[in-house]
Amino acid sequence: MFWIGMAGCWNIACGYTGYIDFGPVVYFGIGAYTTALAMTRFGSPFFPAIALSGLAAALIAAPMGLTTLRLKGAYFAIATLAFAETMKQFTLEFDRVLGISFFEGSHGITLPITSYDDTFFYYCTFVVTLAVVLTHHWIEHSKFGLGLKAVHEAEGAAEIAGVNTTGTKLRAYMIAAAFLGALGGIEAYWITYITPNDVFNVHKTVQMVIMTLLGGMGTMLGPVVGASVLTIIYEILGTTFVEYYLIMVGVIVIGIVLIMPQGIVGTIKQRKRIRFL
Repeated sequence: MFWIGMAGCWNIACGYTGYIDFGPVVYFGIGAYTTALAMTRFGSPFFPAIALSGLAAALIAAPMGLTTLRLKGAYFAIATLAFAETMKQFTLEFDRVLGISFFEGSHGITLPITSYDDTFFYYCTFVVTLAVVLTHHWIEHSKFGLGLKAVHEAEGAAEIAGVNTTGTKLRAYMIAAAFLGALGGIEAYWITYITPNDVFNVHKTVQMVIMTLLGGMGTMLGPVVGASVLTIIYEILGTTFVEYYLIMVGVIVIGIVLIMPQGIVGTIKQRKRIRFL
């Protein structure tokens, strides 16, 4: 459920526009640290801290999006990756440089021990993930979604036709950031201990990208299918082939991508259109 939500966030910002973002984990990390700081420094309850995490991630995404979304292709990808790495170093070095105790650097932050069980966090994640899927449904059936798809197909032509391409991309970017912030806050309280290297880990971004590509970019069910398939493969092979399962997962993913370059859902939709024609 967690990875469906994470991949869905990446799909909102990138799948429909065609922009490849290598830095969405930054908003996950911002959400995790916002929840941790709100609960440990200011005594905030869990649910207000989660709401604050989503808001903080969206607000930080606004200036970042205005700056980077004017870039295209590899330049956008590199800029977003650089921002994520910058935020990781910022949280690592902030306390040492200023001589104060706030982010706790590499030592990380320990959140209050929760009295909730795993079922509680499952349902918290489920609610956010459901909101992500419903946002996809809205995008698929709204004028806003048509604007995102127009950006993907022909951004220059969309601008000439009157689409505010920068504003449309920014809205999607901020929506995805808000959901990522909420997911980061939930995981932070669930694990009860976070460090910059964990919450800003680029491997989380790689997982989002692979899962979305596997399922199908720019489709409502693509992240759901991609995350589910890859997670099941990980679980089955990881328990059977402990030492070699990552190699096997890589081979399987490459095979699926080669056979179905538009992803599982994208390929199925394309074949249905061809049959209809």
